[in-house]
Amino acid sequence: MTKVKAFWTWTKQNWKIPVIIVGIILGWLLFRSRREKGTPLAQTKVELQALEAAGQARAKEAELGAAQARAWVEVRYQVELKALDNKKAAQAKELRDDPAKLAAFLVRAGSGQ
Repeated sequence: MTKVKAFWTWTKQNWKIPVIIVGIILGWLLFRSRREKGTPLAQTKVELQALEAAGQARAKEAELGAAQARAWVEVRYQVELKALDNKKAAQAKELRDDPAKLAAFLVRAGSGQ
């Protein structure tokens, strides 16, 4: 009982020290979440980094889509070009017997009409 009485006497005389310790503990408990989140500037920086990453992902996706579209167009162009070459070859085969018609056809083919 004397230790409790001695502690109580010391606390009454030096009351500022326990109040400061309790205040520090309460402050730490109350503002801990604010420190974990970081400052508004740090939060904004993190959000901007996330937005930039999303933008880069969309740009990469668009780039990939453009590459696929370009490849599809090239394949389609090659198919159409081959079909036109076959058509012109068939017309040339038909005109092989008539030299005048063949010459007229070759002139038209050479001029791009």
